[in-house]
This record gives sequence, structure tokens and C-alpha cells, in this order.
Amino acid sequence: MRNKFLASFYSFFLLVLFGCDDQISSSQKKAHLEDLVKPSSDSKQQEQFTNVEDPVLVLGLVATHCKMNETAYINAKMQKVLRNPSEDIAYKLEPTDNVLSICVAKDDSSLSYRFGRINDIGLEKEAKPDAPFGSYYRQVGRIGESILFFSNGEYHYYIINSGGMGSGVTVNVYKNDTLITELFSGNDPYDDFVIATDLNLPKKLVSERQPFNKKMQ
Repeated sequence: MRNKFLASFYSFFLLVLFGCDDQISSSQKKAHLEDLVKPSSDSKQQEQFTNVEDPVLVLGLVATHCKMNETAYINAKMQKVLRNPSEDIAYKLEPTDNVLSICVAKDDSSLSYRFGRINDIGLEKEAKPDAPFGSYYRQVGRIGESILFFSNGEYHYYIINSGGMGSGVTVNVYKNDTLITELFSGNDPYDDFVIATDLNLPKKLVSERQPFNKKMQ
């Protein structure tokens, strides 16, 4: 009887001992895992620092010229299109520091075109009820193109959003009937451009009509 009692007591002692060890080990592992998953104070500070910095092209997000009280319809990094740079190349893209933004006031009171470097806008044009931007849609093969356009003196600006089999944002600038500038964002959504496809432009600031230049019709 005494031997059986001692054996039972020894078994119970081992069970308690190793069971507690397992629980302590699991708790330590859980705490260690939470430390790995939970962001450190340094990472929180870095996140806050990133948020307060000027907009930058980072993590697949495109910078914007739009303000806090505006919604971005288009944000796009713009590259210069060089046609026929050599005999065997039809075109190539030359990166620039310029960003295109089409911004709509959240109360639909304004619609603005802004182009240039962040915090250094080269051109800004605002649509007005008595001088709205033009809007036009055309089909080029399997590519659908939604075109927003306006004039600034003898210069005509066309912002082309390609869909269907196409992708990307193009800006064509004409001086009267001559194409003087051709820019393209690139084809990758969120890396090269972002478009708010569910945003309706204010009707009082956009009118559907044919573009001035026949090549854009």
C-alpha cells in the first residue's frame, strides 16, 4: 500500500510540475508573440512622422495636389513621351518629378487641374460655371478613352483616362493645332496612377462637347 501511495504521489508531482512548466512556456510564448506583432513606440512614431510629412510617392500610393476639403479624381505620376528616339524604338518614357491631380471640392463647388512638383505647382486651372471643363468619350479600337479638357489661351489641355484594353493617364497639350507636349503616367494602377472611378464630376463645372482639336475627336 505504501509503495502504491508513493507511486501515485510521485506521478501526481510530475504531472503538476510539467503541467505548470507547459503553462508557463505557453504564456511566455504568447507574450513574446504579442511583442512581435504589437508595433513598437518607434514604429508608431515613424507612422506619425510619415503622416505629417508632405505627400510622397511611397508604398504604391501616388502623391496629390488635392487639399483636405477636396477629393482626388485623378492622381498620376507623369512621364514625358519621347517619340521615335531611335530607328528601332517607337517611343520611350522619360520620368519627371511632376504629378497631375484633378481635384473636386467635397461640396462640388470647385473642380481644379493641378500639375507640377509637390508643393511647387506649375499650372493650376479651375473650372467655373461660365467656363466649364469639356468632357468627351471616344473609342479607339478596344481602348475606351474618357477625356477631360480645357483651354488656357492658345493652349489646349487634354487629360485622357484610358480603359477597356488600355490603362493609364495621358496628358496632351496643343498649341493651337500643334501637339507640343505628350505625357503618360505608365500602366500600373496605384503605382503610376489612381483614379476614383465612382466619383461624379459636378455637372455645373463639366459640359459634354467635342474637343477643339480634331485629332482628339
